[in-house]
Amino acid sequence: MLILIGTALAAAALLSQQRSGNEPAPAPTATPKATGALLAPRPQLSALALPSSVTDVQLSAFPDWLANEPPPASLRAVVAIRGTMGIASVEGLTVVNWTEHGVSYRLESASHSVSELVVLADSLR
Repeated sequence: MLILIGTALAAAALLSQQRSGNEPAPAPTATPKATGALLAPRPQLSALALPSSVTDVQLSAFPDWLANEPPPASLRAVVAIRGTMGIASVEGLTVVNWTEHGVSYRLESASHSVSELVVLADSLR
C-alpha cells in the first residue's frame, strides 16, 4: 500500500512540474575514481613443478581465488599434503587436491595410488 501511495505522489509531482514548465534538473553523473584497493597488482604466485622424469602424472595449478566451484563429489578423502590438508579421490581417476601460498594444486594419475601421489606432492619443489 505504501508503495502505491509513494508512486502516486511521485507521479503527481512529475505531472505538476511538466504542467508548470519547470523541467526537473538532470541527475548528476558519477565520475569513477581509481582506488588503490581496486588497482593494486596481485602478488606474483610461484607454482610447483613436476620433475621431468614423471610422465604419468598431471599437475595443474591456478590461483586459489579463482577456485569458486565446489570440488567433485569423488574428492572426499582428507589427506595431509605438504604440511596442509588436502582432498583426494575415493573412486575413478586418482586425484589429490590442495592449496598452499595462494595456489590451488591438483595431481592426477591413472596409474598411481592416492598415497603415491601424496608422496610425489610432498617432494615437489
